Amino acid sequence: MDALAAIASRRSTGRLGPPAPSGEHLDSILQAGASAPDHGELRPFRFILLHGPGKDAFGEVLAAAYDARCAAARQAPVGAKREKERTKLGRSPLVIVVTVERQPSDKIPWEEQQAAGAAACENILLAATALGYGSMWRTGEPTYDRMVKQALGLGPDDAVAGWLYLGSFIPGTPRATRQPTTEGLVSEWAPPAAG
Repeated sequence: MDALAAIASRRSTGRLGPPAPSGEHLDSILQAGASAPDHGELRPFRFILLHGPGKDAFGEVLAAAYDARCAAARQAPVGAKREKERTKLGRSPLVIVVTVERQPSDKIPWEEQQAAGAAACENILLAATALGYGSMWRTGEPTYDRMVKQALGLGPDDAVAGWLYLGSFIPGTPRATRQPTTEGLVSEWAPPAAG
């Protein structure tokens, strides 16, 4: 699939099945992420793969972080919400956590480093689409949770750009058919009229 077709056809898919990208396909997808625009070539993005037992174990981290957020807010954990946190990574056979590690730079602001991480996310999704896989980009409370970031090996000043769910389309599952439009998005700037 060419790049424009991948861009036009990529849609988030809530549940994905096996097989996940692996081997050469996974290498190509990660290479696409590493090819993201990156001002100053700081390479702030990192890709953490969650699959198999590691993905299940990380679900326990998400559940514990939910419990800690509830305790900090002096609220009782809700069993169903805790279970949703624990099992949410099961929506696909592979989750790529795209992180952004703040790089020291007097020239490149943190916001641009985070933009590079977002560009890496989009490149990964488009590469997966081009190779015939489904995807979904998620964020949510765990994205900003200090305990979750620490479990991923991040410092407090680092960030999670997204949780990218990748896998194969499940037969019989409806696919999003939204057709994007530029209506209301495009304008042309003109200088103010003189005097």
